[in-house]
Amino acid sequence: MSNCYQYIQQNHNKHAFVSYMGHKIPMESFLKEIDRFAAGLSSLGLVKGDVVTIYLPTCPHSLVAFYACSHLGLVANIVHPVTPLPMLKENLQKTQSKALLFYDILVRDEKPLQELGQILIRCSIADYVTWRKPIFALYGNIGKREKVIKYRSLLKDGLQTPSVGTADDIVCYMHSGGTSGEAKIVRLTNKAFNDVATSLLDMYHPVATGKETSLVTLPVFHAYGLCVGVHTSLALKLSLALVPKFNLKDVNKCFATHKITMWATVPVMVKKMLAYKPFRGKHIKNIDVIWCGGDVVDESLVEMADTVLARYGSKARLMRGYGLTETCGVCAVNNYQNYRKNSCGKPLLNCKAYVVDEQGNELPANTLGEIVICTPGLMDGYIDGGESFDTQRGGVKTGDIGYIDNDGFLYVVDRKKRSIKIAAVNVFPAEIERCIKTLPQIVEACVVPYKYNQKQYLKAYVTLTEPMDNDQATKLVVDVCSKNLMRYSVPRLVEVLPEMPLTKLGKVDFNALQKYPYTQD
Repeated sequence: MSNCYQYIQQNHNKHAFVSYMGHKIPMESFLKEIDRFAAGLSSLGLVKGDVVTIYLPTCPHSLVAFYACSHLGLVANIVHPVTPLPMLKENLQKTQSKALLFYDILVRDEKPLQELGQILIRCSIADYVTWRKPIFALYGNIGKREKVIKYRSLLKDGLQTPSVGTADDIVCYMHSGGTSGEAKIVRLTNKAFNDVATSLLDMYHPVATGKETSLVTLPVFHAYGLCVGVHTSLALKLSLALVPKFNLKDVNKCFATHKITMWATVPVMVKKMLAYKPFRGKHIKNIDVIWCGGDVVDESLVEMADTVLARYGSKARLMRGYGLTETCGVCAVNNYQNYRKNSCGKPLLNCKAYVVDEQGNELPANTLGEIVICTPGLMDGYIDGGESFDTQRGGVKTGDIGYIDNDGFLYVVDRKKRSIKIAAVNVFPAEIERCIKTLPQIVEACVVPYKYNQKQYLKAYVTLTEPMDNDQATKLVVDVCSKNLMRYSVPRLVEVLPEMPLTKLGKVDFNALQKYPYTQD
């Protein structure tokens, strides 16, 4: 069995490229960069099992470092590139990291990093661009310190570095909310990444002319972004167009410049692009598929995306999927052969989904319960324990509520940890949010609990397409929920926000909203 590095080396398209900041890196050169960087890491004394922290955005450096770690049997500890220093220090201690790659444009003062006990490797935009390279190089050197190794100096020529990483080695640590809602560090193997890529290869066969390109807008610290957006795309022999920070103009330019054919994304990004008028044009006709997951995908969004794509000549559909960091970001998805409205599709090849009750007993079709996933793409566990494994089936308890229909399609209703009891009845915020977002005036909705006089109630926060006060919004929301949901699921309060607070992964931060003050008449 191959490690991740060997997998893309064996499956790559030699005519493909990696695009970044207007610069193209031919795929053959990209693979050589991985070999050269692996040699450089070896020269630092790093050996199999050591942890290298990738404190970078989505850029060539982060991809090269990930595959170099796989090559050498190192563990890539991938963290958000703007993680505050105290949290970063705690993470480095917990993972026992030995080296840290950072981006000069994001770290202006390197002194605090030098106190973290790491081999420091400075990465720069100038390493991979030709346009305005001197300016980026000058900016990257201002105020820099000694005892920091430049990324380019580690690219060792002429060294033959054997690939010692195996399929069963831990290839990376990913950071997750866990299946119980507590922050966890997930251990993922080379085999898990490769099995997910192989499964998606089995269910999706793009037109192969050698000119297809995958748009990478998800961060590499997101399992779905790294495993599907990057690793699976390379396995599909696609070129990569990297967007380090989601920006409407930049993303639209990628569609026009690279004739994007595949996009692994999340709902909030799709919504923003559909609302961006320049996006609606013939330059999107090449899109072959949009994989959408990472958060609840409303049917209204699917219908809107499909309509816009068809209007401008694309045969693509928005394919709703489902996954967890614990399953490398995806374990079920719709495709052109198996598609069901409102569902997350069928489980991937060799993956099985079950729905169980509180005692762990499997439930019949069309019955709500907790979803359990058994997949070759399953994590190896959390580094700090606390596994939510279903030992009976060899899978993971997801903490999500859903059901499976008679034909094997999976439907996700809500997070188990988000379920709320109102008068002893379980209500599911995601179900209420979907109902609210059927209103054309609503962009986003988030439902949270609050207590008044020792009783539990619901409050809905909304963002709007047009100006409206809280009273008007309340009437709209209460009316639509009263008509479509049981009375316990009707919010008592509604508050209009200019924008929703988001987590680092771009999801609506319902925990932050639960701490917001509320007004009670």
